[in-house]
Amino acid sequence: MIKIVDESYAWDVLHHLSDPYSVRILRATLHRPLDAITLSNTLGIPIAVCYRRLRELERLGLIEAVGRKLTQKGKWITLYKARIKNATVVMKEGKLYLRISFRWGQEEELEVE
Repeated sequence: MIKIVDESYAWDVLHHLSDPYSVRILRATLHRPLDAITLSNTLGIPIAVCYRRLRELERLGLIEAVGRKLTQKGKWITLYKARIKNATVVMKEGKLYLRISFRWGQEEELEVE
């Protein structure tokens, strides 16, 4: 299914799928939910950058908040899990497409204009 969306959305998705920090966050949360602090510590991403990437990835629908847990200090933190399994960039007849496969089997193809 080819989904033609707002041009800036497709470019934002493509940008984040090529950003090293975003890719590392998506890869780390593919099989298990993790919080921002754990992601920052294990991936070596500055915490402010980690929170910023999580917000953007969530806005784009590439990651989702799946729960919360209580820290030892009594603070609630959000757990995130990647929504996508894989993504491919394809060029067909001079047009650029982004194919995304989601965890639950749905696939989308975005035209990048």
